[in-house]
Amino acid sequence: MLNEYLFNEIHERSKKYKYTSMNYIDFDDCKNATIICNDDKLILLHDKTKSPSMLYFAVNTFNDLLKILVDIPGKLRLHFVPKEYALSLSKLGFSEWGEYVDFWNDNLATMAIHITNIDNCNYLVEHECEYVAALSQKCKLQSRGFEGETAEWFANWLRENKVIVLRAHTVIVGFCCVSIYNEGTTLWIREIAVDPEHQGMGLGKKLMEQAIRYGVECGATKGFLAADILNKNAIGLYNKYNYFAKGSDSELQMIKE
Repeated sequence: MLNEYLFNEIHERSKKYKYTSMNYIDFDDCKNATIICNDDKLILLHDKTKSPSMLYFAVNTFNDLLKILVDIPGKLRLHFVPKEYALSLSKLGFSEWGEYVDFWNDNLATMAIHITNIDNCNYLVEHECEYVAALSQKCKLQSRGFEGETAEWFANWLRENKVIVLRAHTVIVGFCCVSIYNEGTTLWIREIAVDPEHQGMGLGKKLMEQAIRYGVECGATKGFLAADILNKNAIGLYNKYNYFAKGSDSELQMIKE
């Protein structure tokens, strides 16, 4: 089993490889992973506790990874796939799961000025994690790559971040996970979800506005979020709040079922 000391050593060394999916992970993300390969050619970690099981890689010659993948059974998932190798992976049974583009708002304060008549934010508290996780699961696969979250995931998120919630009476019907990072300058909207029974009522819009107001009140000057390129409804909403893609870079995710 991977321990934290070994993970830190591997994670630091992975930065030197040409292709890697390990830049944005920490030990908690893959603490249940096993090491398939750890040498100068290839680093490959396999976490079977996730579904599909997750592979974290770092490699200089992508064909070295392809050779290993042939012999790994079961459902598999890869993030940060180089687009030029998508066809090679499809020949091994992988298909596109999502392609995520970064969207930025460079001036949150200007946007916030135009947000009026907004209610005060309500925030998730720890004993409600089971409820919001159930709502998250109800929205599973409403957009590519969105699998919902567990109560444990929400509890971990609350250790350093916030979850804005909307309620119908006492029942949570929508949520938005927010974080302030980059030395307090940037609002990260991690994900937004609305109960399917309450969609089409403007609750996604309300969550966006509350998130932006939260960011400005915390001192953030810009905002960041990521969306799948095929999630046109969400992208349309983000554009209305001056979140736009910069450049053509994206993160391709692929799975084998």
